[in-house]
Amino acid sequence: MNILILYRELAGYTVECLNKLASHHKLLVVHYPINKEAPFVFQFHNSIQLVSKSEVSLKLLHDFNPNFVLCSGWGDQQYLECVKALNKPTALAFDTTWKNSLKFILGSLYFKLKYKKLFQFAFISGNAQKETASKLGFSTKQTLVGFYTCEDTFRLNRTVLTESKELWCVARYIHAKNINLLCETFLSIPPNERSGWKLNLAGTGELFSSRIKNEDIIHHGFLQPNELSKKLENATAFVLPSLYEPWGVVVHEMASLGKPLLLSNAVGAKQDLLEEGMNGYSFDPTSSSELKKNLLTIFQSSHEELQTMGNKSSEMASKFSSDYWVSQFTKMLEQSCAE
Repeated sequence: MNILILYRELAGYTVECLNKLASHHKLLVVHYPINKEAPFVFQFHNSIQLVSKSEVSLKLLHDFNPNFVLCSGWGDQQYLECVKALNKPTALAFDTTWKNSLKFILGSLYFKLKYKKLFQFAFISGNAQKETASKLGFSTKQTLVGFYTCEDTFRLNRTVLTESKELWCVARYIHAKNINLLCETFLSIPPNERSGWKLNLAGTGELFSSRIKNEDIIHHGFLQPNELSKKLENATAFVLPSLYEPWGVVVHEMASLGKPLLLSNAVGAKQDLLEEGMNGYSFDPTSSSELKKNLLTIFQSSHEELQTMGNKSSEMASKFSSDYWVSQFTKMLEQSCAE
């Protein structure tokens, strides 16, 4: 089949999924420019044709003649016009979590009236997005989870936890990721109570220049996946303090590596990948005291207890993968053909 992908920002896990899909189908992938804050280097299957969003035209899409379309989100008017003009079976992919606000209620009504008829399927991240899919008018049968996953390398590179006492956070340095609260809370714990733990952060962004510096906090900057994977071999636990995080692929990556998790309640992946007290803990991202309590719980846990938590993380992470992504995509293709 010919499959059109109208995508936003490509990432390594997306490329891995597309490459596996391309082993059975021909793909035309329209994408946004590579994010300067995450300058990944990608390799694509030879059955994938890449086109920048700024260069796409309806003629190109009609000439490609797709049998199926995947559209990332409903906020790009150009993509919506493409979907409307092509009039092909289309899946809407999104990670938006539902909020009981006037904006969301009116927005969902507007979507159902104007755009729902363009889409036959909702391809969503996980349980946190199911309510949104329902509010937008998609039935349970039309809704498939697994849109976000992590690369196979994380699962394949899983090792037993070392005793290095490294707490890691992988996130962009922007307000929504709440990195300053994490650093401040970490430093509020006296060194003797930290028991030798170090805080490691990987990423970059507009707030990187104003990062909090301390000998027990290591700022690694942006790391390519292979570099990050190597450094994470010594990671003992993972924390993500985001104020807003509809999903969080990094959570799946860390769970796949078998790390205990500390996640804010704003992280969507928490619903699928965290079992409270079994493989980690959750906290209010506005509460330094809650975060501090969870950090101390991790710092005071024995190596054996942390390893048991890591094993549970790995088990929970196995529900999602690039192979599962392809199987879910194939279900949509088969259903659209049957209809």
